[in-house]
Amino acid sequence: MRGAMGLVLLLVLSVASGMTHVPLERVVRIVKMGRREKGKLLAMERYKLAAKYAPNALPEVPINDFLEAQYYGPIDIGTPGQKFQVVFDTGSSNLWIPGAQCDACIKKKYNSSMSSSYVANGTKFSILYGSGAVEGFCDEDTVTLGGLNATKQIFAETTHEPGISWDVARFDGILGLGWKQISVNGITPVFMTLTAQQKVASGSFAFFLSDKPGRGHSALTLGGTDPTRYSGDFTYAPVTQDGYWQIKVDSMSFAGTSISTDFQGIVDTGTSLLALPLEKAIEVNKNLGCIDIGIECEFAECPDESKLPDMTFVISGTTYILTPADYILKISLLGQASCVSGIMGFPGLPDHLGAILGDVFIRKFYTLFDMTNNRVGFAKAVQKP
Repeated sequence: MRGAMGLVLLLVLSVASGMTHVPLERVVRIVKMGRREKGKLLAMERYKLAAKYAPNALPEVPINDFLEAQYYGPIDIGTPGQKFQVVFDTGSSNLWIPGAQCDACIKKKYNSSMSSSYVANGTKFSILYGSGAVEGFCDEDTVTLGGLNATKQIFAETTHEPGISWDVARFDGILGLGWKQISVNGITPVFMTLTAQQKVASGSFAFFLSDKPGRGHSALTLGGTDPTRYSGDFTYAPVTQDGYWQIKVDSMSFAGTSISTDFQGIVDTGTSLLALPLEKAIEVNKNLGCIDIGIECEFAECPDESKLPDMTFVISGTTYILTPADYILKISLLGQASCVSGIMGFPGLPDHLGAILGDVFIRKFYTLFDMTNNRVGFAKAVQKP
């Protein structure tokens, strides 16, 4: 009982200080929806990338079986709170969840009539994905994240979500943690609302992404960092363009050979893998022994990681190394181990973007997103055995 009371007290003090931890759940699975097609496993990842970074390059292939590798966590909306699971996405800036008028949505739906803090807005809302548009309209209500209340927050409830792939995903919606400059309809993002309302200790948040699947291993910390999740000091890279969490990367090399130099990268928790321009991904993956189909590279059997090379990034003069254990994604399919390269190719990246540093990178390096000082910080993540 004393331990339980201590935990409650710790949580209360954390919220009172304006810094709180949101538990995240990790899911890594292949969702079977039809005939298995080679080269289509990462179709959903490609759709998400196109929606955020290259809408003119939206793919036209259908989603059949696909890889779902996401971290998501809880929020409440309304008074009393209606609970939802969302992906916390630093590559976008809007919050959207299924609405009561979405007849085809099979997830939990937001019901404005059940909330005493709801205020009608009605502005139309749309985000285009490869499988169609997420469409709906805007509401105003209280959004609670980690016990912190963002009052009068504008968000979208959907009336249409494209394709069955959204239905079978484990999460209900997406909560964007990017900057207001890329927000649809110019809506103030939830974290910026919390900062403006002085609900957090600082205008920063941090992600620890565990390499273990399941609930409670990973966490989003609001208003600061969690020193138990990293070791050593932070090194920082300035944000080069408000909107995305975009930083300058000095160089990227693989097996000691230079791949790219002096390019822009985006740190994106909503991208499961490490996304490179298509030709660069092919150049890297050809050294791995996987079956390279361009967009993705699958292994006939899981490789001996001790025989594979490291991948190295230099950011603001600091070297960051990904080992094969970091960049090879292990999946269980029908009880059998399967492996996919965590380095995917995307043909639609704008010329100035050389990499999307997704969860493959963030798992290795605890990441601080600092809006107050316009910078991203990295420290070595402490992955517990």
